[in-house]
Amino acid sequence: MTVVDVPAFVVIGGGEVGAGYARQLLRACAAGRLITGEIVVVDRDPGCAARALADARLRFAVADWAEWLDAHLDARPRHHLVPYHWAPHLFSDWLARQVQRRGGVAARAGSVPAQGVPFERQTAAGDRALSYATWTCPPTCIEPALCPHTRGPKDWSLADRLRPARPDQAFAERIVFRCLHLVWGVGTVPVRDLLAARDLLCAGLAAGPRRYLVATASHCHGLAAALDVAPRASGREAAPAGGRAPGPA
Repeated sequence: MTVVDVPAFVVIGGGEVGAGYARQLLRACAAGRLITGEIVVVDRDPGCAARALADARLRFAVADWAEWLDAHLDARPRHHLVPYHWAPHLFSDWLARQVQRRGGVAARAGSVPAQGVPFERQTAAGDRALSYATWTCPPTCIEPALCPHTRGPKDWSLADRLRPARPDQAFAERIVFRCLHLVWGVGTVPVRDLLAARDLLCAGLAAGPRRYLVATASHCHGLAAALDVAPRASGREAAPAGGRAPGPA
């Protein structure tokens, strides 16, 4: 039996979905499949659904998601994030703010080109929602080798498909945060992956304006954004996340 050992988890959102993820993590602990010392639930609502859970490992942060990520990720490199699957693209926005704080300009760069998967749709925020499923999947699907819906082999991985460069799409790098099943139906992103991506973008400032694909993806579903990053000209204020920054055409 494989036992997963993660020092702490950060669950984004304490509503019904986030409460469900926290509950599954606690169940995995009770079953001897997971060892962890802390599960932090981040939500602006002090009376969120996750408050109904009772366990000494639970901590609650009453905070805006973006503000909490900005303030705490650097101190948690060994922890895992449990993203809320219908949230805004928090990781792309976090990267943009981190670059701006380190002397760069970062902003959304328009729509993401088609990636050639069965379901693709532009979101109101300008991200591209992607999926190999044209049906509704349960939030806690473990994405097994045999798809529970088709009853056939799951011979696809969106997280892997998005990573290789494509000659028809001019991105300096394709950054893919792999949100893969860890235990008992809960997908996670290691914090170290976000910190490494932040360092990559900041190091790239010396090369001048660049455009990046930034995606969060499991094997089946994902969200992608295009991000323009450039050094800040002398005396110029950073463009706000969601604005326009100079970048390659």
